[in-house]
Amino acid sequence: MPEKTLQERWFSEPLHFLTIGKNTFQQNRAGHPALSRHHQDMINRYMRLKVTPWLILCDVGPSAEELASLPDSKDAEFPSLAEAAKATKGNRKPHQPSINAYAAYMRYLERQQPPYSNMETPALIQFQDWLQPPLQPLADNLESATYEVFEGDPVKYDQYEKAITEAMAEWKELKKPTSSATPSNPNSDELIVTVAGAGRGPLVTRVLRAAAKTNTRVQVWALEKNQDAYVYLLRKNKQDWNNQVTVVKTDMRGWEGPRLRDDPSALTKVDILVSELLGSFGDNELSPECLDGIQHHLARPHGISIPHSYTAHLSPISTPKLYADISGRVATGDVNAFMTPWVVRLFAIDYVAQHVPGHPRFQQAWEFVHPVGVSRIDDFADVHGKAARYATGGVGAMAGSAGSNDHNTRHCHLTFVCPTRGVIHGLAGFFESVLYASQTDTGKEPVEISILPDQIDRKSKDMISWFPIFFPLKVSLSSYVLG
Repeated sequence: MPEKTLQERWFSEPLHFLTIGKNTFQQNRAGHPALSRHHQDMINRYMRLKVTPWLILCDVGPSAEELASLPDSKDAEFPSLAEAAKATKGNRKPHQPSINAYAAYMRYLERQQPPYSNMETPALIQFQDWLQPPLQPLADNLESATYEVFEGDPVKYDQYEKAITEAMAEWKELKKPTSSATPSNPNSDELIVTVAGAGRGPLVTRVLRAAAKTNTRVQVWALEKNQDAYVYLLRKNKQDWNNQVTVVKTDMRGWEGPRLRDDPSALTKVDILVSELLGSFGDNELSPECLDGIQHHLARPHGISIPHSYTAHLSPISTPKLYADISGRVATGDVNAFMTPWVVRLFAIDYVAQHVPGHPRFQQAWEFVHPVGVSRIDDFADVHGKAARYATGGVGAMAGSAGSNDHNTRHCHLTFVCPTRGVIHGLAGFFESVLYASQTDTGKEPVEISILPDQIDRKSKDMISWFPIFFPLKVSLSSYVLG
């Protein structure tokens, strides 16, 4: 077998046939043909493709002597019905093999494939290397079917529930004040929790579960701008949540804030803010801008944002199939195909860069942390007035264009080491997020989610809510080996 880097290059190509010669096989203890473990692993990997290549066996048929001994008459080529029936009946006898030994071994190898993982369901296999434009939930109202797909991923919501549970438990342990306390009821221990962008309510359900686990009294607010999702939340609140949740139809950036249960005319603060606004590259669905618009409702200094932070990561890849697909879209009139960041379940690709000291294969581009420090956004409001937050049209598409969004500007310069020659067709983008980091035990592992290929199994195994993002290059680059 060639070295692994060359095998990766083969795997990224649109391969249609794999030819396997007789000299590739070895004999097992019983004297039957077999392939080495390295060959088996390669073939098993190709069998994972949505469109599997043909496997062609060469020079494994009858020998020249066996072929010469066969009858060479038209009667043998075109037997009578009686002769054909007799031959068919004879082939059914157990002691007469009806298949070539090499072909039989390949069929055995196909049956003995490792079982499919949770990431290889038939539905997910259909998404292999399939270009999808990224969702824009801030600009567009998502359909109910889209929400249903998201809700089918228990791993993400399990991690969120774990983060919320730890936050509530440590809140009680640290004896933090609650925003529900009033002069008339200064000892109120009711936490005010807000789910911003509640969708159809899976995070709200996890908040209520976490509160039950930790025996915490909560006042839950669910904010959602999507009219259809809002109606669904109202029904769910009545049928499943026993009307424990206050559902508000609003863009979170324009929300006036929670109100006290004892005095509905009085506004208060949020103790724990929960959101799931992340995209495949972390911030590409405008999570920072949305949370900026609601963070002034978060209690200072003890309020908690879940997620706490998220980082974006990049790696150059070779992907001839996707490059050809995008080029075809341009040829048929989609002039912006190379300017679109595509969401893709990357599969038949080659990671051109290798991990070397100081230059890993996957490198962090930037980070966002919530809540944003006062010096970054609130100082702008102090100088220009609170109305300057939305000086360009409330919470619409131009909100923040007057300068209050400048703190979210990011840029990076990354250096990757490519030890072999190759072609780079674009950059693969990923994200990681710290949902909650312990405030009482600095040595405790934070609750995280990740779609980084080398971290997802450790931090959020089998999570399917996000596919990577692909930034195509209009002109592909060549990686050179420096000698």
